[in-house]
Amino acid sequence: MTLPISNFDKILDSKLTLELSDKKTAETLEPYISDKIFTFTPKEMDICAVDNVIAFAFGNRPNASDDKNALAEPGPMNKELADCCADLYRKKRVPMFMQWEIARYFEAGDYPDIPSCDVNSIEPYWNEKGELIYLSTDGVVESIITTHFKNNPSALGCVAVIGHRDHVKRCIMTCENRKLAAYAPKNLRLPGWYDEKSWQLWTRRRDLYVLMDISSQLSMQAQINIGKTD
Repeated sequence: MTLPISNFDKILDSKLTLELSDKKTAETLEPYISDKIFTFTPKEMDICAVDNVIAFAFGNRPNASDDKNALAEPGPMNKELADCCADLYRKKRVPMFMQWEIARYFEAGDYPDIPSCDVNSIEPYWNEKGELIYLSTDGVVESIITTHFKNNPSALGCVAVIGHRDHVKRCIMTCENRKLAAYAPKNLRLPGWYDEKSWQLWTRRRDLYVLMDISSQLSMQAQINIGKTD
């Protein structure tokens, strides 16, 4: 077991101060860098408090034709995420909004005890050129709010976010940027392995994905901070 470093924030602050020769800026940046680079543990909530579920896909598998403008195969990772959705639903029956890669397993009848009325699939679309457009993490959240909740984020109540173990914190951050009260569900084990056959290259290995996720979190925080300036 790895023990936490009790004075890590001070160490990071000192290092930033040394590198920037600017203690004030170092103190401003330290909380963001600590959270976005060195923290992957998400905020959690009890399942009994959940009002709605949002589930985010992670990777996929090539389709039979290897056609980028045809839907991919959902793949085994998204099957595990579907299992997580089913496990939560059996503990508390709430509406679930999930990316199509996860929803396909419910539509295929893998969970006959879960009614289809509580399974809402968030689909990609084809543009006027016939090109398949997959929704971003933020695009998924936006689609749910606008299509299912009349553009009223508060109507979702407390949202349980289901996703890959290394993805879920950024998913929660994305939900919060859309004014949702979002958390990871307590006592629900999320998958943390990587599919070496995923069609999305960055989801094949942990070192590839984590670096991309960190850069995305930092970019999101930078845009938030810029938006707060006069």
